[in-house]
Amino acid sequence: MKRILLAGAVGGLLMFIWSAVAWIALPLHTSTISAMAHEDSVITAMKSGMDKKSVYMFPARPKNGDQAAIDLWKKQFNQGPVGMVVYNPTGASDVMLAEMGIGLLDSILTAMLAAWLLSRSTAAKSGFFARVMFCGALGLFICLAVHVANWNWMMYPVDYTTAWVADSLIGWVIGGIGIAAFVKSAA
Repeated sequence: MKRILLAGAVGGLLMFIWSAVAWIALPLHTSTISAMAHEDSVITAMKSGMDKKSVYMFPARPKNGDQAAIDLWKKQFNQGPVGMVVYNPTGASDVMLAEMGIGLLDSILTAMLAAWLLSRSTAAKSGFFARVMFCGALGLFICLAVHVANWNWMMYPVDYTTAWVADSLIGWVIGGIGIAAFVKSAA
């Protein structure tokens, strides 16, 4: 159990460091996020129409069964624009200490789960490269289950999705190096 905890801590730390590099030092994500034209007027409109922290979609699908409202929504949806806004009316700290702490904890917990899964798999009896690739396969699973699903259902742009897929795959392979160093069969 100690090896799994240690593997998770090391693998999670490596994944967290990679993610920081991907977001801060590389243009992997920043090149896929665009600035709004006329940001001040858009923010003013959002403040008047969005009153709580939420995910807002537009055009918003009617919650009632009124056929005229549904028909209007279909027309607006088909014509566009269509979008989603993640909105926090109270702002946030640019230092992001809480987010960094939660991100590190999340990376460590997911790496511990990966270490545990690896320890229970036949890959634990394989060589180092196979154990790393087991973790990489978990990253691929995440990419398909989350990032490709978001591209499909939430209409995320291809470049944004591709950046997240690259970030996740690279991160899980790097984290897998740390995990594979500690999780191996005693055979």
